[in-house]
Amino acid sequence: MSKIFDFFEKKLERKISRMNIQDLIIQMSNKEYYFPFNIWRFVFDRNSIYGGKQISWFAARQAEKINSIKDFEYLKRTILSSDNVQKRNAYFCVGNLSKNLKNKDIFDFLMSRIKVEADEDIQTTILTSVIKIEKESDYDLQSIFDLLENGNINLKTIAATSLQNSKNQIVEDKLLTSLQNEKNKLLHQMIAATLRDIGTIKSLPFLELKLKTEKGTDYKYFIETAINEIKERNKYCG
Repeated sequence: MSKIFDFFEKKLERKISRMNIQDLIIQMSNKEYYFPFNIWRFVFDRNSIYGGKQISWFAARQAEKINSIKDFEYLKRTILSSDNVQKRNAYFCVGNLSKNLKNKDIFDFLMSRIKVEADEDIQTTILTSVIKIEKESDYDLQSIFDLLENGNINLKTIAATSLQNSKNQIVEDKLLTSLQNEKNKLLHQMIAATLRDIGTIKSLPFLELKLKTEKGTDYKYFIETAINEIKERNKYCG
C-alpha cells in the first residue's frame, strides 16, 4: 500500500511543480487528501488527521521553492486585494521568493507590510516567512524590532524567532534587552534559539544567569544549548 501512496504522491508533486503561481496559491488552501489516500482514510481511518498528506502541504513545499521574480507582481496584487486566506498564502510565497533570490527589495516590501497589516495572523505569517532569509547587515529590521518591543506576547515570540539568520549586530542587543525586560519563558526560549544562531560571547553572561536562576527542563534546554553553541562558535572558554 505504501508503494501505491508513494506513486501518487510523486505524481501530485510533479503536477504541483508545473502550476503557475495563481493556481499554486489556491492549492495552498486545499485541505483535501490526495488520491487514493483520501479513499483509504475515509474507509479505514476517517477520524484521524494526517500531517503531510493534504494537498495544501505539497503546495506549500512547492511554494518554498519558487524563484521567479515574475511572480512577485502577481503576489503583490494578491496581497493588496485578497481576503486573509489568499493573502497569507501570498505572503508565504513572497518570503520564500525573497529568500531564494536573496532579494532585499522584496524583503523591504514585507517589512513595510507589517506596519499596515492589523490582523495578527497576517503579521505572524509575514514574520514566519522571513525566518530563513539571510538578513545582511544593511537589511532594515525596525518593523520586527517594534513588534519585539511593543507587540503582544505572541508577536514578540515570533518576532524573536524571525530574527534568526541576521547579520546586523544590533539584533543581539535587542534580543538581550528583551531577555532582561520580559518575564515570559516561551519568549525567553525563542530568544535563546535565535541567540544560538547569531549570538556572540556578549550573550553568555545573560544566558548563564538565566540558567542559574530559572527553573524548567525545557527552559534550561533552550538556554543551555544556546550557551554551548555560542561557545563552540566563538571558541570561548569560560
